[in-house]
Amino acid sequence: MSPAAFVPGFHPFWFWNDRLSAEEIRWQIREMAAAGVRGFYIHSRQGLGQPYLGEAFLDLVEVAFDEARRLGLAPQVYDEYPYPSGIAGGEVILGRPEFQATRLIQTAFDCDGGSVRRDLPAGHVLACTACPLGETGPDWSAERDLKAAVGIVLADESYNLGGLTVYNRKRYFASNPRPRLETELPPGRWRVYVSVQALVSGHKYWDGYVDVLNPEAVREFIRLTHERYAARFGERLGREVPSFFVDETYPGWSTLLPAAFREAYGYDLPGKFSALQDSSHPDHFRVARDLRELVYNQFCASFEEPVRHWCRAHGVRYAGEKESMRLAQLRYMDIPGCDPGHTKAGTRREDLLGPSPRRNARTTAAAAYFYGKEGALCECYHSLGWSGTLQDARLIADNLLWAGIRYLVPHGFFYSTHALKKHDAPPTLFFQMPYWPLFRHLSDRVERLLAAFEGTWIDAPVLLVEPSAGNPGHEQLADFEDLQHALAAAHVDFLACDRDILADGEIRAGKLHLRDLVVDTVVVPAMRDPEPELTEWLARFPGRVLRREDFPDVTALARAIPDGLKLTAVAGDAGRVFSVVRRDASRRLLLLVNNGAAPVDLRLDPGFPLREIPLADDLPALLCRDGEGYRRNLAPFEAALFEESPLPLPALPTVLRIAFPATCVIEPQTPNLVRLNRWQLALLDADGQPQENAPVDAIPLANQLKQGKFRFAPVIREGFGQMPTLELPPLRLRYTCEFLRTGADSVELVMEPGTIRGEWTLRLGHSPAWTEVDFTPTASHVRGSLGLDLTPWLQDGTNCLTLEVATQRLDGGLRNPLYLAGDFGVELAPLRLIPRPSGGRFEDYEANALPHFSGVLDYLAEVDIEKLPDDERFLLELVLPAPCEEALELSLNGTPFHPLPWSPRRLLIARNELVSGANHLR
Repeated sequence: MSPAAFVPGFHPFWFWNDRLSAEEIRWQIREMAAAGVRGFYIHSRQGLGQPYLGEAFLDLVEVAFDEARRLGLAPQVYDEYPYPSGIAGGEVILGRPEFQATRLIQTAFDCDGGSVRRDLPAGHVLACTACPLGETGPDWSAERDLKAAVGIVLADESYNLGGLTVYNRKRYFASNPRPRLETELPPGRWRVYVSVQALVSGHKYWDGYVDVLNPEAVREFIRLTHERYAARFGERLGREVPSFFVDETYPGWSTLLPAAFREAYGYDLPGKFSALQDSSHPDHFRVARDLRELVYNQFCASFEEPVRHWCRAHGVRYAGEKESMRLAQLRYMDIPGCDPGHTKAGTRREDLLGPSPRRNARTTAAAAYFYGKEGALCECYHSLGWSGTLQDARLIADNLLWAGIRYLVPHGFFYSTHALKKHDAPPTLFFQMPYWPLFRHLSDRVERLLAAFEGTWIDAPVLLVEPSAGNPGHEQLADFEDLQHALAAAHVDFLACDRDILADGEIRAGKLHLRDLVVDTVVVPAMRDPEPELTEWLARFPGRVLRREDFPDVTALARAIPDGLKLTAVAGDAGRVFSVVRRDASRRLLLLVNNGAAPVDLRLDPGFPLREIPLADDLPALLCRDGEGYRRNLAPFEAALFEESPLPLPALPTVLRIAFPATCVIEPQTPNLVRLNRWQLALLDADGQPQENAPVDAIPLANQLKQGKFRFAPVIREGFGQMPTLELPPLRLRYTCEFLRTGADSVELVMEPGTIRGEWTLRLGHSPAWTEVDFTPTASHVRGSLGLDLTPWLQDGTNCLTLEVATQRLDGGLRNPLYLAGDFGVELAPLRLIPRPSGGRFEDYEANALPHFSGVLDYLAEVDIEKLPDDERFLLELVLPAPCEEALELSLNGTPFHPLPWSPRRLLIARNELVSGANHLR
């Protein structure tokens, strides 16, 4: 069965992180469709209300599939809850210890000869050896096996009142088994090497994890996850669902490895654990290489092949992002993916060219190209924080397309941002953000670039060997990252490769012919243990081989490559500009992206005639001739696209620069907010009297108790033969928050669902005691919030909110700020509601009495234009009086708004939108 169409563009993670409703699902899909989103991944996330993969959950998946089909979006499946993939929300290992993941703990310690007594890490001891230490390190010829000297002790002692008879109720117990080494070593200094196999514990979400090197465990994951979708949706998967997404799965240790190692290599791995652990051992690199190769082969056989087989059998693509042990691992995926694209505009170094394939957009795109895939994806925008803007999103998108990515997977679109859910690696780029109505412009820009790139490839005469299979250490990986940035700064087009890719090419006339490329230079980064196959291929290659160790630094190596784009800066830093030349059989394209916060005036000579392709309908071409070459000024964070064309350049437009005044009229279009995050917390006794109090933030109770350094008597639970445990006692909590009011009118108290956990009542001064039933839906804050009118109980002067909560939960209490909403101004320290001033300074939120504002804000000003250009259309450039990263729209003399969502703030306008003299700007 052929998979459904998978159109390049935005395919966000849609976080299903709340109690879901069919109506809300349909509404949110309509929002995505209106914003130009091409599809979405249903990503079950912490906070999900319906049981994962149960009937109620799959009913709502069907709702999403139906609505997506109606609107032409591609619904897709993220295969885990929450992540990483492989455990089916924890179900794979529930009651099945044979499927649980283990980890290899390797540690070493030095000691003097004589009596040695040392507790070892908890777990099954696989090896314990000792080497005498000489002046140059361990004497490996005298290594001795100490495993027989290791036994078990019960390390913790407990006392229990609950004996077997009334005559003796006191019992002594011990628990917590730990391996202990106790032996005698000859005189001198010794180094003891210990290798322990332990169950994975403390793993996020599930405590344990699944052994993904165990084929039976992976089959169970597929049965519990993929097969449930197939049973419910059948052939709809192939017709409507382009892909299943696997995330972050990576092999660790497995109980199956020692036997497989012996079978593959003919020697015992436990007998070589010290060699694996210490790089001074003469067998270190052999053992490390053998184990790495074994784990790679085992993982491909146990996980990659079965998942790929299932996806192909059901007509869906195997997509996702996870760490690859070597580049060839990406062959298994139909849409290989990566996970960079998380740096804000203005960051000194972008995170696109990381040290490993998963963190490297150019490497992943190269793998997709060389292995003949439809394209590569990137899980982007993760953890930009709530300050993430459309400017950041647009620059990251430009850079990902520069790297060769075709599918952008924003992390994420939140179904809900209520209460604690807003802290799941924000931001959401969805309807909760004030700039959401302008997201369509970003979608359109991405599609314009992708359409221009369709059918082309990066015209790279240079291949850079990806070092992951060469056993690089941290130092070599950091140097590899520096090397890539040096190549980018020198405007050298390169693609990553490994020995498999090189072997697929054909050497003719001294060059490597590989797919559409003719390569004359191979760059070899620093590696500790290059693969013999790679070394042999490089020895046969007649072209230029540049080895990192032959150059004093990465900049010198990059400058030794004569194939870079001729791009120089007349002013500014050309090294902050990413460039890429793409081509097909008949044309070439050039993309430039200025990653710097300062403009760059560029002189470029690409060796072929250029013509600029504007990246929006309301933008002109600004490329001009400069002698035999070209000239283009790039504003901060601006990108420009050019195509090979013999046509003459159009005339440059007339530019009118308008400086928006620093002082202006300010009109919020959404209610102003006060964020009540700091409260005084008191613990109450049985009579309701406060015992201890301290200021705390609106966060879960466990964090508040730590923050305020509260003392309380825990509940001690005793079990026969077990260590006692401590639990939170039932607590009565009183939170108070004061604010001042001076002449403000109506005020609404706003609460996000999930803000308070426990039995609670709330009062303002002497008001009635309110509970959750007194709150009703409100539009004053994010969609789905609840509101209560406080106006009748407000007084001029001091007002005090008092919240009392009874709970025994560590995640209880006041867990999220409450908000006051209305048309008022806000002063801080002390917190005061005041009449909102009508004027202020551009983007000076605290001075404008809007310190917590989030929403749509209008600035109005009058600007005098002495003389308008004569042209019927000209380029308007808005000069702002202060730094502003927000998304803007501009109305001139009451005309419809023009979008200006990012830098540079310029657009083509008609002359009749302005007049000579006074003009009203909004």
